[in-house]
Amino acid sequence: MSQNPFARFVRWLGLDRNPLRRRCDRVEGLVRLAAVLGVIVAVVCGVILGFREFGAGVRTEAQEARARHLVSATLTENVSAPRLSAAGAAVGHAPAVWKAPDGTERTGTIDVSPTKAAGDSVQVWVDDRGALTQRPQDRETTIVAALTVGTGVPLTAAAFLAMLVVVTRSVNQRRARRVWEAQWTVVEPMWRINGR
Repeated sequence: MSQNPFARFVRWLGLDRNPLRRRCDRVEGLVRLAAVLGVIVAVVCGVILGFREFGAGVRTEAQEARARHLVSATLTENVSAPRLSAAGAAVGHAPAVWKAPDGTERTGTIDVSPTKAAGDSVQVWVDDRGALTQRPQDRETTIVAALTVGTGVPLTAAAFLAMLVVVTRSVNQRRARRVWEAQWTVVEPMWRINGR
């Protein structure tokens, strides 16, 4: 057997024209070849989709940076009983007043640290009309989303295709074992007769 990695890979794919290969071996080789080609296509698609997601994220960043504004809000009452946020930090809420980008005064209830009291100022994000909103998307979020899409597609495809290769191999080996056992039941009695 050749120690050349390329030759071993070609043999693993069933492309070495071995005359002893059974039909089930050729089918298994085709499944392996399809899996390798599928992973290559998935990697290319992942790269394309990752770049597309990054471009969309950069556009979202720019759009939200134009439409969202950081303003100072003043608490009009003390903070209510704190609760745990999704991140595990203590958060309370309190009524506050702030100015919209057009100068009009807005009021609402905002989430704040429990250490704040009436009269304290906090920074909040508002849209062009002055309504409370989330902070604009940042570059880190864009990169994470692009990497998630870009690596998620090939990894998912690779996992599925690897499972397909393993299942094909398992079925093929089980079938080969049954054939071998059936053939052995025919040959073994002849060996016993000839051996006596």
